[in-house]
Amino acid sequence: MPLISRPFPITGEGNEHPYDLLIIGAGISGLSMAHSAAAAGLKVLILEQERQAGGCLHSHRFSGELDGFWLELGAHSVFNSYGNLLAMLEAARALDRLRPRVKVGFRMLADGVVRGIPSQLHFSELLLAPFRLLGLKKAGRSVADYFGRIVGPRNYATVFEPAFNAVICQPAGEFAAECLFNPRPRRKDFPRSFTIAGGLQTIAEALANDLPVQYGQTVQATQQTDEGFSIATDDGEYRARSLCLATPAAEAARLLQHDFPELSAALAQIQTAWVESVGVAIPKASLKISPVAGLIGRNAAFYSVVSRDTVPDPAWRGFTFHFRPGALDESGKLDCIARILGLPRQELTNVVSKTNQLPALRVGQSDLIGAVDRALAGTRLALTGNYFTGVAIEDCVTRSRTEWERLRRECG
Repeated sequence: MPLISRPFPITGEGNEHPYDLLIIGAGISGLSMAHSAAAAGLKVLILEQERQAGGCLHSHRFSGELDGFWLELGAHSVFNSYGNLLAMLEAARALDRLRPRVKVGFRMLADGVVRGIPSQLHFSELLLAPFRLLGLKKAGRSVADYFGRIVGPRNYATVFEPAFNAVICQPAGEFAAECLFNPRPRRKDFPRSFTIAGGLQTIAEALANDLPVQYGQTVQATQQTDEGFSIATDDGEYRARSLCLATPAAEAARLLQHDFPELSAALAQIQTAWVESVGVAIPKASLKISPVAGLIGRNAAFYSVVSRDTVPDPAWRGFTFHFRPGALDESGKLDCIARILGLPRQELTNVVSKTNQLPALRVGQSDLIGAVDRALAGTRLALTGNYFTGVAIEDCVTRSRTEWERLRRECG
């Protein structure tokens, strides 16, 4: 289907509910839901407040002398264990655009010095890790409690806590252990880790190209009606028989507080973390630092530095620094980047930035989501996003698929 370029205002009595399903949000969660619904023959529309699809899939594409070079300012990679995502990409005819990532290692910036990760481990503590793992359950434990028990307190403090912080771009200690590193079956016909030509935002664009999306649509309010839902935006009103919110939890809570107050109150309990991401593109000849997948920050202003060295370019190298919120001002961030890369600050001329919002999932998340799902049962309202079982791309796609199956049953 072609993209819709203008809003579809509802006027008169003949178009009370022209859409079977209206989805708010064109990130990977909303696009996944729309993909399933459209494949089943439903008349679907996505409303997106930005001018592009993607959400947390945000690939900056440079122009001019860097034309063709890109950096990830959001999610960085996908894996061959992302079976639901791969099936969706196959249906979108996008598998031939996947690119394997080159195997280069991570290192740690420990108190201002770049070091190999093994050099920071206390191996005497690790000897007992297999025995500590026996019978230990993730449910009801934080990352610090669960993994700290396994690897030992010194290893957790010096290596594993900074590494987990880097993975989820937020302080990981209180994060729910059950929402991190859940095993999935792998597809052996794909490389373990890969990206896609043009960056991961290409995934969102490939999906959106086959779906009706209205961009630049800020939703002001939603209202449940006798026959479905009414959605008010800055530009008009939309009506649909079913509604899916694929937004951050706080935005979903705002939109639902009038008609679904208990559901709104549950969603409002989900905390939010922020990360300030700054990407730089540097001529390859200007850098002495060896190829690296990224740097893990310990006692640093950033959680991680993720490198484009995993997808090499003949002339340019790129690095995205994920800074702790409020740790440095803009000038301080550039000073930090220049120091880490061993460059004069004036050579940082290709700089881009983005602030990302992430859910901070806490112990008891499964109970909270259980209450949310019970409140959704029997309704034509669906909720999806990265705040259910985990923040990985596959977690989002799987939630959308599960919620679509429920919604299809509710819709008969």
